[in-house]
Amino acid sequence: MRPLGVGLVFWPELAPLLDDTDLVGVIEIEPQGFWEKLPCGSGACYRPNGGLLRNIAQYPQPKLLHGVGQPVGGVTCDPVDATPSLRGAVDILRPVWVSEHLSFNRTYRDAAVTEAGFLLPPRQSTAGVFAAADNIVRYASMTGSPVAFETGVNYLQPRADELDDGAWFARVAEQARCGILLDLHNLWCNQRNGRERVRDVLARMPLDRVWEVHLAGGMALGGYWLDAHSDAVAPELLELAAEVVPKLPNLGAIVFEILPQHLPRIGIDGVGRQLEQLAKLWALRAPHYAVTSPATHPHPAYLATTDAHRELGRNLRELAEWENTLAAAIRGDAVNSSCFADLAQDAGIAVYRQLIGDARRSNLTRALRYTILLLLAMLGSDETETILDRYFMTTAPDAYAALEAEGFARFLRDQSALLAGVPHLAEVLAFEHALLRASLYAEPAELAWSSDPTEIFAALDAGRLPRGLPVVRTTMRIAAQ
Repeated sequence: MRPLGVGLVFWPELAPLLDDTDLVGVIEIEPQGFWEKLPCGSGACYRPNGGLLRNIAQYPQPKLLHGVGQPVGGVTCDPVDATPSLRGAVDILRPVWVSEHLSFNRTYRDAAVTEAGFLLPPRQSTAGVFAAADNIVRYASMTGSPVAFETGVNYLQPRADELDDGAWFARVAEQARCGILLDLHNLWCNQRNGRERVRDVLARMPLDRVWEVHLAGGMALGGYWLDAHSDAVAPELLELAAEVVPKLPNLGAIVFEILPQHLPRIGIDGVGRQLEQLAKLWALRAPHYAVTSPATHPHPAYLATTDAHRELGRNLRELAEWENTLAAAIRGDAVNSSCFADLAQDAGIAVYRQLIGDARRSNLTRALRYTILLLLAMLGSDETETILDRYFMTTAPDAYAALEAEGFARFLRDQSALLAGVPHLAEVLAFEHALLRASLYAEPAELAWSSDPTEIFAALDAGRLPRGLPVVRTTMRIAAQ
């Protein structure tokens, strides 16, 4: 494995660190974080930010591509073809390898593919192994690159009718003949939340297949420890990593993860100190590593020499039932499964439900900032939360903020009593909805205002209701984008 060094998951807020090639030896990009999903004809398509990717490509460090939207653990495919966008990112960035999550994020509901709203744990069975291996092969073909899967976080309790975590990861890697992205913080979360001990998981895994290690910080929620990418790496986890790294003969990179919204917690300088800690871990790696390309490349040939497809075909219904039941339990729908009805009783369901709701609120707050601020200022947090909950109950989530917000804007437009009762809400909503539609549909708009919109926005930015503003009849034109 080519040794790349210590690196960061890219966010624009972290760009000041990237010029220091001694500190940052490799840059990992999550491409879907810079995509938009747009209506195209009778379906949808992805639109990547090619300009941003080309700017990232100018950095001298080698690149890795880490997918967050086409996970390889499920049986429900993305109805939108991601191949052109993924291949475009590969062509621009030339990653040494690519990775994706061993999770699922879509199910069938009412004969249509529905977003789950979060990366969820797949069924850890023999059939699940074959399904994941098949997906990894397809992902390698889609990207034209060597593939590693990420060891996922799982907030459910262990099940007697499933493979344990270490055996699950091992069998997927061996069946797919692929690499492993060992996310030690995920495994540490699992241990803290009642699943297997990290050391027991690692004892069952083929550590020579580990190409990359992820480290991050987390936070507590309702008695669970979350993989929130929200803080510095805990000292106990650094100690564990120091024990593990020398056992990874093909380790190519150690990458620190932090989300930009949590950056103020430790600051840019704090991220630099984390990279210095990771450099000490990097120095502990095995002295004899294989200086080869990670071309233990998944390929379809294994399917002809195993009973993978037969096993998968026999148990496809069970895998789909697992995914549909888990998603239904999280939504709060009735669970009718004969095999997995007990999922609804797992305490981790409430964790997933809150994480999905928080992600949706975050998307709406970003894309409909002034609409949400106005609702909060007029109605307060409890009543605003009730409105959001009504929307969430009637509308499936969308991982892309613009589409989630466009759905909520249409929902609010139908709330005539609410629009009449909150001053300026109809105008503010129409403005932000028009911006969304200009971006999504290239649709121009002309808006009428009863007061100066800059004064409305200034009041909301200051945390005040826009009351008593002088009447100023103005119009505004939103151009197609």
